[in-house]
Amino acid sequence: MMSEEHVERICQIIRQSELTHQALQEDLIDHFCCLVEEQMLRGQSFEEALQAARAQIAPNGWGEIQQETQELLRYNKRLRRQQGTCLSGYLFALSATLGAFFKLMQLPGATPLLYAGVLGLALVFLPLWLQIPGNRRRFFPAFGPLAGKLAALSVAVLLTAGLFKLLQLQGAGVLLGLGFLLVGFGFLPVFFFRTIDAGSVES
Repeated sequence: MMSEEHVERICQIIRQSELTHQALQEDLIDHFCCLVEEQMLRGQSFEEALQAARAQIAPNGWGEIQQETQELLRYNKRLRRQQGTCLSGYLFALSATLGAFFKLMQLPGATPLLYAGVLGLALVFLPLWLQIPGNRRRFFPAFGPLAGKLAALSVAVLLTAGLFKLLQLQGAGVLLGLGFLLVGFGFLPVFFFRTIDAGSVES
């Protein structure tokens, strides 16, 4: 059976390693102790069990475990951000849909729902969605970075203009004009000139 000295030796090895994540250190200490004790119950000495456990847990060194842990943490962070973005998009779209329905049925609460839904889609969801690297890579290469940003800005302005128009607010015409100007004199020229340049390079 393992003694207190054995446990302290394992703790010292892991805490003096290149592992910097404290929670990972604690998990590895528990795992290491279990493996070493299991090997010792099979008749191995502590040193033999220690080497066997290290070969099983970290055959390529502690750095590999550290790197895999960091990658997993980054992946979980990206996943949570994507889930939050998708949830916000759904809630804003649902709010806009309910607001339009309430407006058509002349029910109370239509205006706040429309404001929250359309402005949320234009000013919150769309910028967050474009910050996701996978979406950026799929969206921008089709248009180019500048054209992609102009397209996103045009969509945001036109969504806001549609809200103002539906609610018969002042400034709807100005926003509609601005949106179509962005499309006609911003997005479309950049998109088509980029297409011409790409065709010239390929030929």
